[in-house]
Amino acid sequence: MHFESTLFVTMCWKRIPFLRIILPLLGGISCQLLLPLSPVFLLLLTGIPVSGLLLFRLLPLQWRFAIGWLPGVWICMLLFCCGSLLLYKADIRHRKGFFGQSATDSSLLLLRVNEAVQEKPRSFKTTARVIAVYEHHQWIPVNGYLLLYFARDSSLANIVYGDEIIVRKRPEMIKNTGNPGAFDYRQYCVTQQLYHQLYLRAEDCYRLSRNRGNIIHRLLLQAQGYCLHNLKQYIGNGPEAGMAEALLIGYRPDLDKTVVQAYSNTGIVHVIAISGMHLALLYGTLLWCLQWLPAHKWANLGKAVVILAVLWGFALLTGASASVLRSAVMFTGITIGRFVLERHSSIYNTLAASATLLLCTNPYLAIDAGFQLSYLAVLSILLFYQPLYELWEMRRRWADLIWQMIALSLAAQLMTTPVSLFYFHQFPNYFLPANLVAVPLSTVIIYGEAILLFLAPFRTPAVWLGTALKYAIRYMNVSVKWLGELPYALITNIDCSLLQTACLYGIIAALAAWWLLRWKTGRWWALLGVWAFLAAQAYRTTQRNIQCKIIVYNVAGYTAIDCVQGRQVQFAGDDSIWQLPAAASLTAARNDLGVHPGRLPAFQQYKHCISFQGKRLLMIDSALPAYLPKTKLKVNYILLTHNALPDIKSLNAWYEFDTLIFAASNSPRRLEKWRQACDTLGWKYYSIEKEGAFVHSFP
Repeated sequence: MHFESTLFVTMCWKRIPFLRIILPLLGGISCQLLLPLSPVFLLLLTGIPVSGLLLFRLLPLQWRFAIGWLPGVWICMLLFCCGSLLLYKADIRHRKGFFGQSATDSSLLLLRVNEAVQEKPRSFKTTARVIAVYEHHQWIPVNGYLLLYFARDSSLANIVYGDEIIVRKRPEMIKNTGNPGAFDYRQYCVTQQLYHQLYLRAEDCYRLSRNRGNIIHRLLLQAQGYCLHNLKQYIGNGPEAGMAEALLIGYRPDLDKTVVQAYSNTGIVHVIAISGMHLALLYGTLLWCLQWLPAHKWANLGKAVVILAVLWGFALLTGASASVLRSAVMFTGITIGRFVLERHSSIYNTLAASATLLLCTNPYLAIDAGFQLSYLAVLSILLFYQPLYELWEMRRRWADLIWQMIALSLAAQLMTTPVSLFYFHQFPNYFLPANLVAVPLSTVIIYGEAILLFLAPFRTPAVWLGTALKYAIRYMNVSVKWLGELPYALITNIDCSLLQTACLYGIIAALAAWWLLRWKTGRWWALLGVWAFLAAQAYRTTQRNIQCKIIVYNVAGYTAIDCVQGRQVQFAGDDSIWQLPAAASLTAARNDLGVHPGRLPAFQQYKHCISFQGKRLLMIDSALPAYLPKTKLKVNYILLTHNALPDIKSLNAWYEFDTLIFAASNSPRRLEKWRQACDTLGWKYYSIEKEGAFVHSFP
């Protein structure tokens, strides 16, 4: 049995050539992400396998036969280095002419709006391309992108894609809050090559009268506008229209948050997101529509051109997310092989080839959750769907269709669950019934919406179809919401570290080898994986039981402090924060730390002074008293909040302290003034707005 499993792996390695490319390539990208290496070192390292391959050709024939495996090792090493170099090259900061290297406080920036403007509760949001920087009385061409926020001002509300504006304001770096358990927003922006952001008011910029947007992008936006207009006209402006927009073209700004939460609780967010399912429906529809063409060389070429044009047009229209790109590249390979080359390749090879191509284009996709989940879902279906389906034979047609859907859902869930637990820390218990309801119904709705767009010029049938779609979407939303509100619908606060995620995949691989390949040793490897998973969990639990720290959170406009000891936490600060959306960041932090509210014996608070484990923290949110004290109050930390003091030099007359902490509730001008004063006086300080949440861990 061991020989058979080894033979199977060897056959896969030989018959899927792109598997031999993507694994070392992905290894190099991962290494560069975790341990960045200089390009000079990587180029020198690349010389080793290149030299090895050249020298191998000079060896005697019998030596080359004896060590025939060595060139494969050199090629894997070469691909590993290429993966690291690809990631380094993809970082726009390493390219010549990046605007961040030349922009100063006095520079003028020429920006071009790079995508459609989205309306937010307090501002307008978009991205912009930096075209040039004005320095030394001349415009210097540069490159780079940034996040752009406009104040809700009437003079800025009509800015559209392609508009060019001149700005005299230095962009700020995109930062994380630094709160424990918080979403790594900065890393998310890095995957899109966004490192800076700008918030503009009417007086900060001058809008030019020209529009120089890309003509193709402009046409796509017009097509998107046509879809949105007709969907809202015939379906309405409520949550049903937002769902219709998301289902058809992936437009999410109008989605109702409660609806999204309901789909998340039942584990079927993939229904809302444009994914491979949508392109598979489109591909099948195109094949059906073009089946009347004869099986001729030129007819097949015409089919390929039409299919690829529609597929990629739809992919660009929906924003070209990772899952859509995966499907588009896969169906491109299948289409070219079927209609142009007249060859049918292995689906595993096509899957690996599409991943390789996308990673070569954008290696940052390797850390994109959508990219990972998309490929894992497809791979899991390819591996496990047929064995699961064959476990139970259904005689009736309707029962067989239901069992196919169940087997498909279970197969997709197998290899996506570990990643989902790692990123989202929750598991939906009712994903099977939710899929049985939402997947077929959403398929009908998508086809109905496509027909609605063709019927839009004819008002009467369009109104009838729009009304039917509205009630179908409403029924789907109500059903999903009902499932999400059932008892035990969602298991939350699941701990799953990166090491535990790797253990789970090891367990799945071992059990799959035992089940599919009849490799009996696989069950022992699976048991070893379980023990490793439990050991990692035990270590994490032990660390939580002995943890002791003070956390000053990065929450704009509010003071929030947690004192943590073991599995208990005590709060100090603005109690009103718990009634606001900002409380979500505190809840996420407590979930990450594994703590719950309680009374800590080592915690004491008198007015604005906190004492915990021998450390004192004083909160100052107003002016100092008029009279000096007889003796200075000794504290370890002073937390300045709500623009408390215009001048902090007087603190030395009142207190003895080690470090000043500047809360996120202070204005940027006040923070800059305080930082300059501390630098002049030689005081230690910590700016939460700049460096993230303040965390002091006790030994």
